Parts: sequence; C-alpha cells; structure tokens
Amino acid sequence: MSLLMSTPAFAQQAPQNTNIAGPTASATGNVTNQAVQVLQGPYPVTTFGQGVSCPGPAMTIAPFVTGNLNNNTDPFSYQSNSGSAGFTVGFSTPLNGTITEVCLEAARTSIARNQAEADKARLDFELVRALRCGEMKRNGIHFHPNSPYAAICADIVVINNTPEPIRDETTISQSQGEETSAVDEG
Repeated sequence: MSLLMSTPAFAQQAPQNTNIAGPTASATGNVTNQAVQVLQGPYPVTTFGQGVSCPGPAMTIAPFVTGNLNNNTDPFSYQSNSGSAGFTVGFSTPLNGTITEVCLEAARTSIARNQAEADKARLDFELVRALRCGEMKRNGIHFHPNSPYAAICADIVVINNTPEPIRDETTISQSQGEETSAVDEG
C-alpha cells in the first residue's frame, strides 16, 4: 500500500554561490630529547688507619628509567607516551700507578705495625696472667672448678710450689729510734 500512496521526489537545485576548495593542514608533534648522565664521583677510598688512605679502581652500575607522556585534553588529538629503562656501566681507575703502589706499601706497613702492637698486647696479657695464676697456686688459691674463670689458670704450671713465707718484721732501730721494715732476702 505504501507504494500506491507515495509522493514523487524532485531534485533540488544547487544554490547559486560557488565554494572554492581551500585545503588546510595542521600538524602537531612533540620531540623529547632525553639523556642519562653518569657521574663517577671520587674513587673509592680504603682507609687503613694512622692516616693511610688509598684510592682504588671502581666499577659502577647505575640503573635508569626515563619516560614521557603527551596527554592532550582534546579527545580527537593524538596522544603518545614513551619510556625506556636500562643501566649504565662505568669503569674507573687511578692513572698514577706509582702513587697508588706507594700508598699500598704504607698500608702494608700500617697493617704490620698494628699486628705487632696487638701481638705485644696479647703477650703482656699472657705474662701477667701467668704471674698472677702462679702466685695464686703457690699460695694455695684457685678458682672453683665450676666457675667460668677456672679455665683461666688451668694451663699454668708452677714448678716451685712451696709458697714464700710472708715476712713482716718490724724492728726498732736503737740508734735512730724509728720503725723500719726489713725483708729477709734468704
């Protein structure tokens, strides 16, 4: 039924004004230059005490992450982002080998001196321990076997184990009239 009741369609006439094509183009872009700079800084320094500090070689590994996001508020414009990650490796060494070797020799001397002082202190400790433990054993004094200090004198052997008599003789000198203390050297 709709075919019978349709009205004819007529073409419309074009308006009298003429449009001339005026092509335009626009481009937008964003360039980001990124660089990673690694600063080595001073060489690592090892200090050996007594003012001896020597620089040494170093290897540095530095990670980095860079990125850029170009987010425009216009929903029809182009949006971009970029990113990268990685690491840099750097090697550095002192160039004057003579000074480095002299410094290392001073460090060896310092270490030897420190070890000699430690050995001397240990020897002094052991000699005092031997003297005191020997005196205790000669006088019949010892730590209880269950004491944590019993092991201190366990390795001390007294060859002459007869205790020296303690002499405290006070005599009055008849000629001077004063007290004197005499120790028998026999």
